[in-house]
Amino acid sequence: MKRSRRWFFGLTLSVFFMLAGIAGVWAHHSQHPNKMIPGMPFIFFDLQDLNGQRWVSTYLQGKPVIILTGHRYQKYEMLKWADMLKREFGDTRLVHVLWVQNLSKYPGGTSRRTILEQWRAFGPPVPVLMDWHGVIGHALRVNYGVPNIVAIDAYGRFVFHEMHTFTPEVYAGVSALIRPLLVGNPEMPKPPTTNPIEPGMADSSMNLQGPGMNFPSLKKGKKGDSN
Repeated sequence: MKRSRRWFFGLTLSVFFMLAGIAGVWAHHSQHPNKMIPGMPFIFFDLQDLNGQRWVSTYLQGKPVIILTGHRYQKYEMLKWADMLKREFGDTRLVHVLWVQNLSKYPGGTSRRTILEQWRAFGPPVPVLMDWHGVIGHALRVNYGVPNIVAIDAYGRFVFHEMHTFTPEVYAGVSALIRPLLVGNPEMPKPPTTNPIEPGMADSSMNLQGPGMNFPSLKKGKKGDSN
């Protein structure tokens, strides 16, 4: 009899811990969803830029999309990325280069009108999309303490998510990840023989193999708080 009670008590305890573990995993998954896997359709977004123009993810298909995002305190660092990506890819009209600003946690007491005016005064060289609900940040678990560069192919599929402070060498590496997305397009410009920022600055030892590969020479920036 005692053995039966002991067995029943042990079984009950095991079931309790199993259910508690499942609940914990579910709660963690709900708060920290997995990052998107390359090849998956990118999350749908419908955002407006500073001029009120809508940018809908499904309407952008047909050209690759490069998204820049990060904390507003990183805007001058992101500006370096925006300038170079626009010069190399945006100006060709073969790629959509967009700056998405997560405004789901903007300072209390600040009106949307004031925020829009501040960003217009800043004047980034590429369209700035106002993500009032943090749609893209939540989908990718973006680390806002460093500029984030996200690539989507012409079919609307997620390709890569890189996090780097700007240097000429790192830009050359990210540029090499983007260029394969344009292969087959007759209007694709020929790749430069040197780093587009300054001749001779590119590191010839970098082993760049294309999207989805590991790049030991690309140093990651420090991770910030996920939103």
